[in-house]
Amino acid sequence: MHAPLSPLMRRPTRRPGRTLAAVVVYLVLFGLVVAGVSWFYLLPVLNKAHLASPEEKKRLAGQALLVMVVVLFVLLAGLVLTFRVGRFFFPRPVAPRRKTEYVDAWSESAKRMKTPPREDGEDADEDSP
Repeated sequence: MHAPLSPLMRRPTRRPGRTLAAVVVYLVLFGLVVAGVSWFYLLPVLNKAHLASPEEKKRLAGQALLVMVVVLFVLLAGLVLTFRVGRFFFPRPVAPRRKTEYVDAWSESAKRMKTPPREDGEDADEDSP
């Protein structure tokens, strides 16, 4: 018989790749959102900021803050939905635990044991009445 393998030598068990797939999808979508915001908003605003008056610079700063808040909110909502962080704050109700009942193995085996029938020539036990 072989000796049991240490945990480091065992073959890794196959687990569903849901977490890895969720991380990859989240990171790809995060990159697309950041690239889209940069391409369609940040670069044009940076080009206009050099020629803007102080009042227009304040308006551009306010718009940039609003866009940043919206993007961060969407990313946070995506993070919560992707990785299901709510399960740590609102766990599912579990059934109450019950105490394990330990059974005496010797008495259980005595209950299950079948005694052979007595033959006529045998003496009865001295302990029995």
